[in-house]
Amino acid sequence: MSRGDRTLLVDASSFITLAEIRACDLLYRAPGRIAVPTAVRGEITDDPAESELERAFETDDVVVVEHTADDGLHPETYERANEHLDLSVPTAGGEPAWPGDVALLGEAFRTSDVVVVTDDKPLRKTCRALSIPISGSIGILVRAVGRDDVEVDAAKDKLAAMDEVSARLSVRLLRRAERLIDEARGGSDG
Repeated sequence: MSRGDRTLLVDASSFITLAEIRACDLLYRAPGRIAVPTAVRGEITDDPAESELERAFETDDVVVVEHTADDGLHPETYERANEHLDLSVPTAGGEPAWPGDVALLGEAFRTSDVVVVTDDKPLRKTCRALSIPISGSIGILVRAVGRDDVEVDAAKDKLAAMDEVSARLSVRLLRRAERLIDEARGGSDG
């Protein structure tokens, strides 16, 4: 079964949130290839997210986008990504130790038909400025409702759990997300 040509590049922030609320299955059912750059994989170090990510690699729910020092495309796109994000990049063995956000943006530059899945505000802002499509843990939840992968009440329960495990969501964002969940019930393509 083909998952489609679209690639969802997933950041640690969204993956951790979805793992904490036991909703990674909603991410895996999204249309497209679910990918995590090596640098992001290294940022997911606590359970339940670390165990879930390892399980997802073993079952091919998620693929890892490997970065190698001799890959001629990575340094150029990662350096370009870092210019946009303006991060301080440490080195390891003389090579840059790219942080997850740089890897995500660099891979987005290299990949056609991509969506960056992140809850990280600076990365979301940069992607918007560069016209790179974005989503986040709430977007994954809303689209899952539209695909009938989760019922509205269950999605709202997961939204409440999301508010508990991640950085507290503002009342305004919670209400907007609840409204989007209700509207998604009408159906969408995800």
